[in-house]
Amino acid sequence: MDVNSRIADLISGYLFNELNDSELIELEQWINASNEHKELFECVLDEASLENQGRIYTAVNVGLALTKAKKQLNFVEMPEINPGRQIKLLWVSRIAIAASILLISTIVVYYLSNSGFSGSSTNLAKQTEINPGSNKATLTLANGKKIVLSATAKGELAHEAGVVITKAADGMLVYEIKAQNEQNNQQMNTLSTVNGEQYQVRLPDGTNVWLNAATSLKYPTSFSRNKERRVELSGEAYFEVAKDKTHPFIVKTNRQSVEVLGTHFNVSSYSDESITKTTLLEGSVKINSSVVLRPGEEGVLAESGVLAVHNADTENAVAWKNGLFIFENEALKTAMNKIARWYDVEVQYQDRNLELLTVGGSVSRFDKISEILTLFEKAGSMQFTVKGRTIIISNKK
Repeated sequence: MDVNSRIADLISGYLFNELNDSELIELEQWINASNEHKELFECVLDEASLENQGRIYTAVNVGLALTKAKKQLNFVEMPEINPGRQIKLLWVSRIAIAASILLISTIVVYYLSNSGFSGSSTNLAKQTEINPGSNKATLTLANGKKIVLSATAKGELAHEAGVVITKAADGMLVYEIKAQNEQNNQQMNTLSTVNGEQYQVRLPDGTNVWLNAATSLKYPTSFSRNKERRVELSGEAYFEVAKDKTHPFIVKTNRQSVEVLGTHFNVSSYSDESITKTTLLEGSVKINSSVVLRPGEEGVLAESGVLAVHNADTENAVAWKNGLFIFENEALKTAMNKIARWYDVEVQYQDRNLELLTVGGSVSRFDKISEILTLFEKAGSMQFTVKGRTIIISNKK
């Protein structure tokens, strides 16, 4: 499907409330890519009026809307729309909706094709695509045995000190404790992802953890006889901690310690980033035994050791877990670090000042990399060249 056909489908789908979340994001990106796109879309909404208090759309009004947009934006003539052939659609009729969406899409495609609109960057269109990461990880058992989870069939993976480790149908690792003894407390497992991988695990106490790319989580095979439920993290992970007032849950990174009883929070602690960030969504956490966060707050620990507390954008903080990249006035270098980890690419800057530029927008983590780079190119003064698995960033010519 070409770009104009895709945009036509999105516009018509929007009119009939037929878009899912990712399609709504895709349409929003196209609208925000230029003032002309925005004016066209607004004209369509203004003119494609609803009858009978929102229960009927008319395809002819969409055609008239596009004609009005053409006049405002000085584009080519539209084909004549015959009001006598107007198609009305009832929300209760799925067949009628499908037929009208097809008609509206045809009209929109004609308009876009003859108006010079473009939904993608020609600079990136001909370059080799780089696909996103996937659900993979490596489990290293206490005895040193490694299990590549992406290549392992669902079911029982290993017996270790009375613990049965299985991979459930949804891909999550599940621990079931068959026996408890003192030795369990001394055995440690490590779940790790490299660039281009993410994974989810349920720990022996019922805590769920999502691991982002280039992340490792070290934890005991059993928490049963420990006073604390202590795990070690490098990278980024989202935690939904099982409640247990008598056994605090502690996340230790190389820079800080986060203590909780039962809560939802995200910790980002990459070695190539200058800050460690802890974002609280639910419950409460204590950082370094001193600073307590409330829901909607984040603790930002600088390399200097200074810990500051700010109001957090929780949606942004856990966007990766929900399958999205969300960038809000984010430094290009920080944004590209996230992209590099997920797409397993190297990033080179021809001008170091480019690292200081800010970027914005949202896109699915499961889109090809060109979708993200195109978004950045349209909004900023940089351009991207893809060579193999290397992204070269230069000033726009």
